[in-house]
Amino acid sequence: MMRSLMALPAALVLSGCFGDVPHENPLDPGSDRFVETGVLRGQVTTYYQPFLALSGVTIELSPQNLSTATDSDGLFSFREVPVGEYWVFARDPRYVKDSVRVLVQQETPQRLLFKLDALPQITSFAGRTFHVGSLPPEEDVYFALFEAEVSDPDGLADIASVVIELPALGLQDTMQVTAAAGLFDFRLFGSELPQGELHAAIGYPIRLNVRDRLGSKANPKELILFRIIDQLPEASTPRDLQVVTARPRLSWRPMDLPFPFRYRARVTRVVGGINTLAWESPALSEQDSAVTVDRILAGGEYRWTVSVSDEFGNTSTSAPAAFRVQ
Repeated sequence: MMRSLMALPAALVLSGCFGDVPHENPLDPGSDRFVETGVLRGQVTTYYQPFLALSGVTIELSPQNLSTATDSDGLFSFREVPVGEYWVFARDPRYVKDSVRVLVQQETPQRLLFKLDALPQITSFAGRTFHVGSLPPEEDVYFALFEAEVSDPDGLADIASVVIELPALGLQDTMQVTAAAGLFDFRLFGSELPQGELHAAIGYPIRLNVRDRLGSKANPKELILFRIIDQLPEASTPRDLQVVTARPRLSWRPMDLPFPFRYRARVTRVVGGINTLAWESPALSEQDSAVTVDRILAGGEYRWTVSVSDEFGNTSTSAPAAFRVQ
């Protein structure tokens, strides 16, 4: 007991010798450098149910110029953030960026929730021209076929519009949904263009715009039609309802074009006034001028055509010729 009482004055003496202890630690409330800090936490999910967590989203804190990324659960956090007002940004190239202004306080951790709208995507956009020969008195038909494949991480149901534009000619129209998921197409006929000619569209940018239900847009894509095959191939024999064997040989007049091309022959059967595909050849070389149907055709009336296509799918098709199989 006496030892304890004797030690107390010594401790007081030592304390008096040191004076005030310096407060240099910025976490020490007594320090001139002390800064009140708080915690900011949050999560990033998809915009629509089931609100899936989004990983790898960049979260930025301004004006502190701090950044982090969400983890596999879509979570993020900033610790020891000086109290005050900040802008918090959520950025990911696949989604519409979002931001919110928050007040960081020392005693109350801030919790944020970002729900990001996925941007629609244009996977592909292509256009081909077609020249289809007709028998007199009908006129040849010219049209362009455009095909687009689109997607959306929020699901194809989120796609609100797929619009094709030809600004130079004041054209704007909606592409049509096809049976294939995410595939849209549109046919532009020459009769719909100035002077009634598809040639009016050659060389001008044709743009594809895609929007989702919230109005978010995909990065647009453009293409240019650069070729229409005006020369028509000509089906030589058989024609004029000539009677042939069940495996007829089809011949056509050779063509001389200033670009690489392939031939293709196509046979349709006429039943009740309706043409149905009966046979189609593989792609044939520029040197070919005839092909034999490699299957037995049933008796009846048939139409056949020969077409030429360049490497980009631009195509010219002959007027049909007719034959009969007995």
